[in-house]
Amino acid sequence: MGAVAASAGALWLACSTLNVEPFVAGQYVPSLDCVTPGIAIDVIDGVPSDASCDVTCIVPPFDSGVYVTGACAPFPPGDLVNPKNVPLCARALAAASRHDLCLEGGPSNPALDAAVDAGSRKDAAVEDAAGG
Repeated sequence: MGAVAASAGALWLACSTLNVEPFVAGQYVPSLDCVTPGIAIDVIDGVPSDASCDVTCIVPPFDSGVYVTGACAPFPPGDLVNPKNVPLCARALAAASRHDLCLEGGPSNPALDAAVDAGSRKDAAVEDAAGG
C-alpha cells in the first residue's frame, strides 16, 4: 500500500510541474485572403509568454491548412515553422501583416471593403435613377 501511495505522490508531483498551455493561431483562408481570429490549435508544455514576436507561419501535421501566430516559441512539436516549401505561408504572412481578418461578413481587407462599398453606392444610384 505504501508503494502505491508513493507512486501516486510522484505522479502528482510530475503532473503539477507540467505547464500545458494552449497554442493560439489564426487560420489563413486562401479564398478570402484573410486570417481568422486566433483559436487554440494545439497545446504546448512551456512557460506562457506575454511577449509578442514576429508573425510566424505554422503548418500542423493534422490538416492541410496554414496558420499564423504572433506567439513566441516554444511552438507545438511536429509543426512546421515558417517552411519555405509551402506557398500559402507567404500569402498568410502577407495577410497577417496587412491585418486582414476574416470576419462574419467577409474579410476586413480595406481594398475589398472599398470595392464592395463602391458597388453598393453604384447599385443605390442606379436604383434612385430608376425611380426605386
